[in-house]
Amino acid sequence: MKTNKHKTLLLGRKRQAIHSRDVVRHFGYSPGTARSYLSYLKRQGLLERMGASYVLTEKGQNRLQYFEVAGCADPACPVCQGKAGYLTCPSCGYRTRWPKARILKERDLFFVVRHAGVYCPRCWKLIFNATQAQLLGIREEA
Repeated sequence: MKTNKHKTLLLGRKRQAIHSRDVVRHFGYSPGTARSYLSYLKRQGLLERMGASYVLTEKGQNRLQYFEVAGCADPACPVCQGKAGYLTCPSCGYRTRWPKARILKERDLFFVVRHAGVYCPRCWKLIFNATQAQLLGIREEA
């Protein structure tokens, strides 16, 4: 999934300005850690101090725009999986074209229950659970 840095930048874009209280509320950091973290992002040039809160800099906005287009380096990140046009199985590396991906229904097999989700057609490992897949717009099988 996305790192807290990326999530913090997304929060900054959404709220226009973020305060350490927002970081405490969203990530469960202590107040001192939240202030230190925002200061750390400021030193990297991603946030800029405006009064008691922080706003995104141009560099921070460029970083968010880059990740929207290219995705992140984590191959299992459900937000970035479809940007390349295919899903990659984190277990065997098999690539499934994005339009062919379907949410398989829950099925009670003899020894095991296969929960609803998107599975690799080669090794049958779970790629996304049903909730993640629905958020990404993957359709259920007919």
